Amino acid sequence: MFPLMLSLMHRLCNATLPLLATLALAWGTTAHAGPGHDHGDAPAAAAATALPRFAATSDGFELVGVLQGQHLSLYLDRAPDNSPVDSAQITLEINGTAVPVQAHATGEYEATLTQPLSEGEHAVAATIVAGTQSDLLAATLDLHGNEAAHAEPAPVRRKALPWLAGLAALVAAAAMAWVSMQRTRRTTAAGGAA
Repeated sequence: MFPLMLSLMHRLCNATLPLLATLALAWGTTAHAGPGHDHGDAPAAAAATALPRFAATSDGFELVGVLQGQHLSLYLDRAPDNSPVDSAQITLEINGTAVPVQAHATGEYEATLTQPLSEGEHAVAATIVAGTQSDLLAATLDLHGNEAAHAEPAPVRRKALPWLAGLAALVAAAAMAWVSMQRTRRTTAAGGAA
């Protein structure tokens, strides 16, 4: 039983030491400043913000619209098999105002708004005519996401690193002490048996 436990503790030490080295290296390479000793503003992290979009689905069609400025990209698929719909006629209204739509590629259409949309929710209605099939789809385009785009990035929680490093060091020290104690017991037992 003791050789098995010794083997397990040895493996634990071998697994823990690289972790400790990695944590020490990660902690040591970051600049730490106390109150009143900051190193200037950190560069803002590139915020990957999602563009405003809407999705409207019926039994026959799925329409997704992605707004970038005043440019609206539309993607039209058949709902049952998700295949792109080619050569459809799309009549689009946003807040009751007609927006001309033109085919761009297979299943892709484009529209340009005459003026930017204000922040808030906007009603979208689309009439789709593709061959003998037609449908009316409705959705809401929500433009409340701008606050998140301008928000400060969340601070990195570096206070946890010393605690994690300390905990890992404590576990490694306990494991090494246990292994050392087991070696001492075996040496004492072997010496007493001789």
